Amino acid sequence: PQTCCLVVDASIAGAAGALESNDPAAVRCGDFLLVLRGLSYRMAWNAAIKAEWDQHQSNFAAAWLLTMANLRKLRSVKDDPLEGLREAIRGHSQDQGVTKRMLKDSHLIEAALATDSRVASGDENARGHFGRLAATHEPLQRIIWVNPVKEDEQAIGWLKAGAPLEGTRRLRP
Repeated sequence: PQTCCLVVDASIAGAAGALESNDPAAVRCGDFLLVLRGLSYRMAWNAAIKAEWDQHQSNFAAAWLLTMANLRKLRSVKDDPLEGLREAIRGHSQDQGVTKRMLKDSHLIEAALATDSRVASGDENARGHFGRLAATHEPLQRIIWVNPVKEDEQAIGWLKAGAPLEGTRRLRP
C-alpha cells in the first residue's frame, strides 16, 4: 500500500502517556501513535518539529519516536517557510496574540503542504485559527486535520482506513 506521511504535532507527544495511563486523552494519543507506527505511515520530521517534540514529549512519546527512527519512518522535510502563508497569517487577525500563536505553528502547515497534507494535533485553537484563515488562503483548504484526543473524530479508524482525504476533516471556516 501507498505510504502516507503525517505531521504529528508535539501536543500529541506531550499528551501521549504510558499504556497504563487512566487519562482518556493520554490513552487516545498513545494508541494513535502505536497504530500510526504499526501501519505503513511515516512522520514528517524537520528541525522545527524536532524542537517542539524535544520540549514537550512524554517518556512514552520519546520511546515511540526512537522506534520510528529505527524503523526509518521519519521523513525529512526541509524547514521551508512559506512567505505567502506567513503574510496571510500576519494579515488575518487584529489580535497580535493570535498572530504570534499561528506563526509559531506555521511549521506544521508548511510541513504538511510539503508532504501529504495531513496534520494530527490536539490543538483545537490552532485548528480553528487556520480553519478561519482557509476561507481566504486557498492552500490551507488542502490540509486534513485530525485530533486523536477527540473521541468522536475516530482518529484510529481514520488511520486504519488509510488516512483518506475526507472533506469533513479539511481545514475550513
